[in-house]
Amino acid sequence: MPQTLNSENNEMVSLKEIVEAYSVEKISVSYDGEIEITDLKKELGTRGHVLVIRGDLAYANRLNDKSLANPKFWLYKNLVNSQRVQEQLRGHPEHKLFDGVGFSALEALGYHSRNIGRKAVVVMAREMLPPKDIFERYDIEIIHGDKPMEKGYVEKQAEVISQRNDLIPLHQALYGAQSLASIGNRAINQLEKLGLSLDATLWCIASGSNLYGLGRKIKHRFPNTKTIVVEPERNRTIDSTINLSSPEQVRKFAKEKLRHYFPDDWDKKYSGVFPLHASSASRYLLLLWAQTGDMGFDRVLGVATSSINRTQRAITSLNPHYDWTKSTALTLAPAVNLAKQGKNVLVMAYGKNRETLYRDLQINGDNK
Repeated sequence: MPQTLNSENNEMVSLKEIVEAYSVEKISVSYDGEIEITDLKKELGTRGHVLVIRGDLAYANRLNDKSLANPKFWLYKNLVNSQRVQEQLRGHPEHKLFDGVGFSALEALGYHSRNIGRKAVVVMAREMLPPKDIFERYDIEIIHGDKPMEKGYVEKQAEVISQRNDLIPLHQALYGAQSLASIGNRAINQLEKLGLSLDATLWCIASGSNLYGLGRKIKHRFPNTKTIVVEPERNRTIDSTINLSSPEQVRKFAKEKLRHYFPDDWDKKYSGVFPLHASSASRYLLLLWAQTGDMGFDRVLGVATSSINRTQRAITSLNPHYDWTKSTALTLAPAVNLAKQGKNVLVMAYGKNRETLYRDLQINGDNK
């Protein structure tokens, strides 16, 4: 199978490797810790169940600030402990851990790097500004992209990895799904104990770690469950007119996106649902779709920013412990509507809602 330039680490990665990285069905190991699933049915008064995998509690009992907990803590634990990374750690005792991150992954990588006594080096999109206290908690070097959003993010990673020889690239964007597959297996165990039929799971999409690591595992175990991707209307990365069951249409879409990855005339308008992409899905996903003609989910929905914000306020009013991220509210908005129709649905709580700093973006008409 031909090779393609891995634009996130400037190395050659075969398309076969990319396809295998998102194939998690054969991973049988189950996470050895507890995963809490909260049912919002009674609190919401819906006919169907709204099950929430509490990613906002991941590693919470090990953190001084429990509000930082998010599913990336699960991901990086398994990623750092993987055979590939462990071999590099043994071979390069002075090297730093390297990855491209958003806000949640920044915390998780900093935490796990500190735990093994390594410095972390990360690339972030130029618009995303890390909180100042991150440097107080972790020994971390942050490098921003030069160009807008995902374009600058991807190109800067390739630049850094080509110029430095002191880094161990982790590649969460490629190996994140496999790192979360054990979490998916644990979630399946929990779901089986509940004894509920599941009609749909709803997910955000950036690198696809949760979608493919958990969503695909759940789909494999409960094949009648619909897997739904939800995006902000303002920043759709998947054309809503695509017939997802048509390999030809999927391949055509992915190849076109790869040719025109990010618009030169981007208007800087953004939904504010960090860290989702502004224009294009992860290049790994586009390469996967172009190769297989299969996106791995059944439906894609768009949700208006006003609905996201309204859902976030409504959920938080139920219980202050449900003060979740906008990405969580994004999936909850259609999930609650489905539950009102009597459907049993599942979403991920991606973390607690926290104020994020940004620049050069227009969010809800606000220039910052």
